[in-house]
Amino acid sequence: MTRLDPVDVAGRVVQLLESGRRESTYKLATLLALVDICVENTAAPDGSLTVPINEITHRIVAYYWPQVRVFNERGRLSQNKSGRSVPDRIADVRVQLAAVNLRTAEAAREADHPAYRRLIRSLRLTIAQQPLTHLQTVPHVRNGGTRDDFLFDASGFHKKMTLDEVDQIGTITLRPGIPEGLRRTSALLRTFIRTAWTQDVVTFNRAELDAEDLDGFLFGADRSALRSLVEPLRDLQDDLCFYCGGRMAAVVHIDHVMAWSVIPIDGVANLVAADSRCNLDKSASIPVRAHVDRALERSHLAEVARTTRVPLLHRRTSSAAAGVFGSLPSGSLLWRGVRDYESLA
Repeated sequence: MTRLDPVDVAGRVVQLLESGRRESTYKLATLLALVDICVENTAAPDGSLTVPINEITHRIVAYYWPQVRVFNERGRLSQNKSGRSVPDRIADVRVQLAAVNLRTAEAAREADHPAYRRLIRSLRLTIAQQPLTHLQTVPHVRNGGTRDDFLFDASGFHKKMTLDEVDQIGTITLRPGIPEGLRRTSALLRTFIRTAWTQDVVTFNRAELDAEDLDGFLFGADRSALRSLVEPLRDLQDDLCFYCGGRMAAVVHIDHVMAWSVIPIDGVANLVAADSRCNLDKSASIPVRAHVDRALERSHLAEVARTTRVPLLHRRTSSAAAGVFGSLPSGSLLWRGVRDYESLA
């Protein structure tokens, strides 16, 4: 198979998603999971990347985890056309783990909670049978669909496969060029996939929902899960804003140094205490590398993670930052401070 350049990879993904109707948001969640994994990990010398099915399943769960909250007066949003869904199963476990102060999928995995292990083992079968089997299938009325395995070889996947078969396969291997393509076009693909996901949720719920409000609900960080970090990070930073060094006001913002919309990492290594002026001005901007390096070099992060039960995720933050900065074109504007940007050389 001919190795695709990054633009062609993005084009093929978009074409795939625009072909036919979806019965659920599972394909979209799977693609976002693969994009994140490619941003955070280095491909093999031949340009391929082997990814455990368990890791894909965990990333999908992490996307759905905050989405199973109640949305305004509508209650829990549907993410498929009919039947008990993956988010329904996640919601049950989420409630159970919140009772023991495990408020994110990352926290549940790091704690190695038995309920979370069971959830992943159960859902990995569904993920293998559905999105991994059908992700690369272009639907046709006459023959049911044509598969174009340009992302990975899906010949071992089928809708009736057993858990033993999933265990035997264990991984998928993204073809040479695909990891680099997904990484370099991650910003564009993330925007396209999120838009498609939001529209699908509107369709599945058969309601007039405000797309902007819905996008913020589906893909914004769950701030309630980070409240426990306010005082520990404030103390760690001597009551000073991480960005400007000014004395903190009464209201402290917990900010993702690498913005959640760029790479969704709720780890202590990627979280800082900031004043409202800096946090609101920075918004979803990519910061200068110095801010990221300084965040990663802070002492006592492991202690904060242990006392708050918010995972550290130091390696993930570091590798994700490297992937994001490595994919930026020359001239990209990076946030340094309030109304202060510098151009990437």
